[in-house]
Parts: sequence; structure tokens; C-alpha cells
Amino acid sequence: MSKFSSRYGYDPRDTGPLKVEEAPEWLRISFSNGILDNLTYIDGDTRYTNTEDRPLGIREIAEKMYLILREEPDDSFYDSWTCNESLKWLIKKVEWFHFYDFVELIGKELRESEEWRLDDDWSKSFGANQYREKVNTLFEEQRIAWRLNSNFELVREVPGVLKKAVKYVELKLVDEFEPAREHYRKAYRYIYELPTDPENGIKEIVSALESIGRTLYEGTVTLGDVIKKLKHVSEFPQGIVSVMEKFYGYACSEPAVRHGSSQSSRVGIEDAEFCFHVGIALVRYLTSKKGKRL
Repeated sequence: MSKFSSRYGYDPRDTGPLKVEEAPEWLRISFSNGILDNLTYIDGDTRYTNTEDRPLGIREIAEKMYLILREEPDDSFYDSWTCNESLKWLIKKVEWFHFYDFVELIGKELRESEEWRLDDDWSKSFGANQYREKVNTLFEEQRIAWRLNSNFELVREVPGVLKKAVKYVELKLVDEFEPAREHYRKAYRYIYELPTDPENGIKEIVSALESIGRTLYEGTVTLGDVIKKLKHVSEFPQGIVSVMEKFYGYACSEPAVRHGSSQSSRVGIEDAEFCFHVGIALVRYLTSKKGKRL
């Protein structure tokens, strides 16, 4: 449930665009104190007993995190008095993308631990799915763009309206449209999964449209060829054809999208997401016009 300050826009941290390439300190603190603390215990010291059967030893998980960082663990991790605070310090100091590596690592460790326990009561307290729900709830509350999927990999949050369109496209792009489906899936991964690649995301959704066009309209190679044909077909409103032409023109002229360029890319993830929305709409439109071949 959202907070009062969030619902009415009083907390500046809860407004503005979704956070993609950042992991604010307050997010890390909430993760450490609100989620991770309940899963860890002090391992490697007989003075401390894990009476609650928590799944994650602090030293063991820290060593795995340091492997990701390609660094040696700090000496403080080998002191039972300081290892827990050292873990929190590590979570606060790493680069934003390594914080998300850590979030994924915890989920996969919990899943592995759960597989051999086969204990429903234990899973209700410490299970991987419980962890995923808590992480996704936290990220939603804090306006983080990422969500843990069933493989415990972080992917971009897909807006509810787009989810329905995506499902429709998955069902439509079969048989003769299978090549277009592969381009569409690549576009989705480039835009909604780490590491993001907005330029290739735009390129692939355009390629999906070109593939559909080549299938539907004989003699066409590029989306530009398809657009030229559609300009002479009365069943296609020319206003919509014009939208398609402008969309294709943007993709072709923007540096680093369709062709190599000596200029630096100006494309952001928001641009790629917008193009993906437009591309999905055009995919649906062209496939719905399937019977109007030229």
C-alpha cells in the first residue's frame, strides 16, 4: 500500500520518472534492513547458533558478492562482531549495477536452498518466492524500474497496458511471422532486461516490422518499401501511413540506431521504450490488415 506522502506527491523521492540506472542509498538501506536482515545469520562461529534456520550465512554470501566484484573480502567480514555491519556497508558502497547483481544473487541462493529443504513452513518464511514478492513490492514503492522475474533475474517493469499488447503480439507472430517474432523478442530484451541497449532495441522493433512487411507485401525489402506501397492503397488511412513513415525516418536518421555513425548516440531508454510502444502498435495494425495484401 502506498504511503500518504507518495500518494499526494509530497515526498520528492517518490515522484518523477522511474529509476533505471541508479540505486539510491535509501533503497539499499530499506533492502538491507527490511529484507536481508531476516534471511542472514552469523556463520563460521560456534558462539552463534542459527536457531531460526535462516538460509544465508553472512560470510558466505559476502564472499560470493566479492567474487562478483572481483575483489578480496574486507577483514571486517571475518570478525563476528562486525560482519553484519560490514555487509550493510558493502551494499551501500557498491556501484548501482552491482547492487542489483546482489539482489539477483540472493534470490538464486534462496531458490537453491529451498530446492533441497522441501519444507513448506520454512518456505513461507525464507523462500525464494517470498523474497521476490518483497523485493518487487519495495521496488514498486520506491519507483524502481526493475522487477525480479521467476528466474530471479531483474527485468524492466512492463506497464500493464503494454503487457496486454505484448501478449497479443506473442500470439500473432507465429508461422510465417516467426522471424518477426525473434526480432520482437530481441527488442523486448534490449529494452526491458539488463544490460539495456536502447539503440538495438529500436533497431530490432523496426526489423520486426520490416519482416512482417516482407511477408505480407511481395517485392518489399525494407519498411520504406512497404510504406511506399501503402501510400497507394485506399484501405490504409494515409495519416497512419504517415506515422509509420515518420517512425521509420527517425530510426534511420538517429545516429547509432540503424547504421554506424561518427556521432555519439543520443538515444535514451525512454526513447527506446516509446519506439517499442509505437512498434508494437504498428505490428498489431499490420497483422490485423493481413488480408489486405498487395
